[in-house]
Amino acid sequence: MLIENLGNVTFVNGILRVQCMSVDTDGAVKESGVIQIPAGSLNGVLNGLISASKSIEEKLNSLDDDSNTQAKTKSKSKSKSKKTN
Repeated sequence: MLIENLGNVTFVNGILRVQCMSVDTDGAVKESGVIQIPAGSLNGVLNGLISASKSIEEKLNSLDDDSNTQAKTKSKSKSKSKKTN
């Protein structure tokens, strides 16, 4: 199931239902599925998603920082080699 956006979110009879949306090949937004979380599991599931999202964000930021550092190092070494020639 691909989730590109959220549709309706309801909490009825102790179940949180989240409508998941995606864009089809015609460019129209359509439902791609429904996530159903029982009230008893809600806290654990939501905290797990938040924790996982933060971890992924930290990894992506680390990759960005590493690539920026490498780009700066390459840029400095190129400018030094031009000066020595």
